[in-house]
Amino acid sequence: MNALLQPLARLDAASFDTGLSPENARACWLDALELADQADLARPLTGTAPRAVAIIASANVFTAPLEWAYQLAARGVRVVLKAASRQQGSAAALAALPGVEVRSWLGGDDLEAEARTLAQVDAAVVLGAEPTIRAMKNRAPVPVLGLGPRFGIAWAPKIDASGAALLARDLARYDGRGCMSPTALFTAAPDLAVLAAAMADAERHWPRGEVSAEEAVETRRLTMLARATGGAVEGEGWAVLELPAARFQPATLPRVLVVHRAAAVEEMAAALAPWRAELGTVGTTDTAGVRGVLDAAPGVRLCPPGEMQRPPGSRPLHDGVDVLAWLWSPAW
Repeated sequence: MNALLQPLARLDAASFDTGLSPENARACWLDALELADQADLARPLTGTAPRAVAIIASANVFTAPLEWAYQLAARGVRVVLKAASRQQGSAAALAALPGVEVRSWLGGDDLEAEARTLAQVDAAVVLGAEPTIRAMKNRAPVPVLGLGPRFGIAWAPKIDASGAALLARDLARYDGRGCMSPTALFTAAPDLAVLAAAMADAERHWPRGEVSAEEAVETRRLTMLARATGGAVEGEGWAVLELPAARFQPATLPRVLVVHRAAAVEEMAAALAPWRAELGTVGTTDTAGVRGVLDAAPGVRLCPPGEMQRPPGSRPLHDGVDVLAWLWSPAW
């Protein structure tokens, strides 16, 4: 592992107060470090390196700033990191990287603190909701790269025990709150019992963390709907719900696997059509089939099940954008 990452690897992510269980927080942190270490730090870039970049991160995935903070720090770029209030523990950990400074302010409210930071950087990378990105672009005195919310889905013509285990791991990471998490599994032959066994096993390895009152209420509502329209299997800390494909929604709940029956990949594509522009990740072994119907979707990443929440640090594109090339670009 790169020497810059080794101090981070010695930290216990269970102390970061992420809302995840200790086992899950540690697994997510070690995954993120392993993946960041794959970055090609010698990749040539055209243009001029920024002197300083602000990274403004949201609350759902505590490791999200690591990838770009590490690559920028390794290239000698100063980073000012502003994380969500709930993620101050993991943000403080990233201050172990050279040239990374952590600051805090209330996003959208403490505009003076925000303005002071943005006056000291050459560009800002915003990981967050579209309203946040739009507001930042409107008021920032520097170029803003917005990496907004995306969603993921899984497609498998058939799902067996090994595939179900990989999918359950994808859903366990960050308790399903990441934008690469599978919001749903589309499959021609759903086997709720196999999927339930995999979800129960994932819960044993990486227990579910905190669940908000709103998430609990929505889980009960969706479970009742599934019992009326498809089927449901529930366990301690998890649920597998079958719903008609017409009920697809691009949102996940903690440890809730939503299954939609789709006879063919074209049927899946039809269900996704209203949200095609927000699709970011597809977990599948049927790469050719998915490409055949989703080629028009910008920035979609295809990967095997089990790798949905594990984007490699060697990837040049984040949601279809070459982040480093954009930051080095002289054409702002």
